[in-house]
Amino acid sequence: MTLVILISLAAFVTSSITAAMGVGGGVVLLALMAQFVPPALLIPLHGAAQLMSNTNRVLVQRKHINWAYIRPFLLGALAGGALITPLALYIPVPVGQLLLGLFILLATWKAAWLNLSQWHPTASGGVTTGLSLVLGATGPLVMSVMPKNKWERHMVVGTHGMAMTIQHGIKVIAFASLDVSLIAYWPLLLGIGIATLGGNLFGAKLLTRVPEHQFKTLLDWLLTALALRLSWQGFSALVF
Repeated sequence: MTLVILISLAAFVTSSITAAMGVGGGVVLLALMAQFVPPALLIPLHGAAQLMSNTNRVLVQRKHINWAYIRPFLLGALAGGALITPLALYIPVPVGQLLLGLFILLATWKAAWLNLSQWHPTASGGVTTGLSLVLGATGPLVMSVMPKNKWERHMVVGTHGMAMTIQHGIKVIAFASLDVSLIAYWPLLLGIGIATLGGNLFGAKLLTRVPEHQFKTLLDWLLTALALRLSWQGFSALVF
C-alpha cells in the first residue's frame, strides 16, 4: 500500500510537469519507479503508467491536437512497433541512452543541422516508437522531432500527448505479446491513473499562465537537462 501511495504521488507531480511543459515527467517517473519495480517489469509497467497519464493529458488538451501531424505519425508508429517488438527485450540500453541524449541535445540547439522540421511524421513515428520499446521514456525525443517552433504552446502539449499515447499504447500491446503480465500491479496502476488525471488538470492551469516565449525557452532547457541525464546514465553504465 505504501508503494502505491508513493508512486501515485510521484505520478501526480510528474504528470503536472508534463502537462505544463509538454515533456519531462515520464523520465522522472521512470527513474523513481526503477527504485521499487523489478527490472524485467520496469519498462512495461512504466509504459502502462504513461499510457494513462498521456490519455488523461489528451482529454484535457483534446481541442489543441494537430491531427494532420498525428495521422501519419500513427502509421509510422505501428510500423516501428511491429519491426522492433521481437528485439525489444534483447537490445542493450546504455548505448541507446547515450546516443539518444546526444541526439536530443543536437536537435534542441542545432536543429538546422538535422532539418528535423522536414522529417515526415511517418518517419518520426516509426523511429521514435521503435526506440521507445527499448529505452522506455522517449518523450524528449518525440518532442525534439516535432515541428514545435511552428505551433503555439497548447498545440505542442496536446499533440505531443497524443503522440505519446499512441507510443505507449503500442508498447503495452507489444509487451503483452511477449507474455509480460502486469495484472499483479493493478492497484498501483489504478492509483497512477487517478493521480495522473489530477496532475494533468493542475498542470494545464500552469500552462495557461506561462507566456509563449518563456514556454519555448523553458522547454529547450528542460530538454537539455533530460538529455544530459540520459547521456550520463548511458556513459556511466558503459564505463563504470
